Amino acid sequence: MTSGDTIAAISSAVGPAARIIVRLSGPDALRLACELGIPTDRQGGSAFRCNLSFLDLTVPSWIYLFRAPRSYTGEDLIEFHLPGSPVLVKMLLEELIRRGARGAEPGEFTARAYFNGRIDLTAAEGVAATIAAGSEQELSAARQLLGGELARRLAPVMNLLADTLALVEVGIDFTEEDVTFLSANDIRDRVTQSDAALATLLSESARFERLAHEPRVVLVGRPNAGKSTLLNALAGRERAVVSDVAGTTRDVLSAEVALPRGMIHLIDVAGIDAEPSGANEIEAKMREHALRALEAADLVVLVVDATVQSIVELSREPALTVRTKIDLLSPPSPGTPGEGRGEGFPRGHAASNQNTDSVNPHPHPLGGSRQFPSLFPEYRARGEILVSARTGKGLDGLRSRLDEICFGERASGATLALNIRHVRAIEEARASLRRLLEGLDHPSLELLAVELREALDALGGILGRLTPDDLLGRIFAGFCIGK
Repeated sequence: MTSGDTIAAISSAVGPAARIIVRLSGPDALRLACELGIPTDRQGGSAFRCNLSFLDLTVPSWIYLFRAPRSYTGEDLIEFHLPGSPVLVKMLLEELIRRGARGAEPGEFTARAYFNGRIDLTAAEGVAATIAAGSEQELSAARQLLGGELARRLAPVMNLLADTLALVEVGIDFTEEDVTFLSANDIRDRVTQSDAALATLLSESARFERLAHEPRVVLVGRPNAGKSTLLNALAGRERAVVSDVAGTTRDVLSAEVALPRGMIHLIDVAGIDAEPSGANEIEAKMREHALRALEAADLVVLVVDATVQSIVELSREPALTVRTKIDLLSPPSPGTPGEGRGEGFPRGHAASNQNTDSVNPHPHPLGGSRQFPSLFPEYRARGEILVSARTGKGLDGLRSRLDEICFGERASGATLALNIRHVRAIEEARASLRRLLEGLDHPSLELLAVELREALDALGGILGRLTPDDLLGRIFAGFCIGK
């Protein structure tokens, strides 16, 4: 990237739309705008309608004019909001380049904002993170960076360390005068306070890498528990073959499922029998693959046929239990427990006036258990979800519960997220502070100053105050053109 010239780029999505934006920034921006018929010396607001004239065309457009230094880049900046024709926008961009502008490199507008002091490096990273956000959590975290929250959290720590360093260096200058500006205990208190603040920042923050990770959620249960039907219902398409015949799923199937705050990787595995025979080699391999997926999962959802009370034992605790096939349960007869709640016995079985713990001696037509007590309230009390994948009943509640489990409870304040560069810099600063504390037993002011300066340099690198040019190049290269 070079500064001092004028750059131009399309800064919105390219395609048929109501408007497409072309951005122009640099010392010649106003001159180029005048050549296209824009009255840059007009009085009044900076947003106005104007007809652009180029290549024998007259194009009605909205113009947004921002003068230096009060613009995004800190330079004279103009945005052309044109009718959404990709061909027309490309013609305008080519005309600006022909008249002396240069096509912008990826992230160059934001890089100029950083170099001209309009934003710090964390805010620049927030711009890229906002564009790349794929979920509500990622967007909230990116907005925190863009709004300068990380800089605000670091400022008190850096100010305390800078004040401490200044007093230590003054003490070095007055060593021969036997004047003490800070005692060892004072330094220890200041450094301990700073280290604790950095530790709190790390513990209270999420990681962008973790937010971008799609949780792997595995559906497990006995054969014919309704896992495949549930996968299809949540995915919104026929991803798995379903059948009343147990054991239809013979391999690991997966689908991307959209939840309110992000995507999850939902996986359906072969049914796990409570007591596997082990005689069939194929069944043994199916079980092996299922158990392997179970161990690799971020979350496990136990799927249980609501008409069958038996639950398979798993090697790890499920995050959620889902009772399926509630559409196969008919309402109880008047006067029986569960009346009016849609809780009762399978279709084809009359509810008796017996105790709800009694056993129905007739088998369920689909092979269910013989025991059908009205246990829905008990299931709900245990946090289990009751659904019918065929009718859709309970699926919205299941999606909401999965969203809470995968992405956390909704909080009033957004989580501050750090990327790996931030984490490494904070850890480097804490390492310097720990070395300083270890050296306080036999203090050397010169060594204390070195450790304080290294801690400050590490934290300053987060904000871009002391950042190598090659690192800046890597950061802004990840942006898209026009940003």
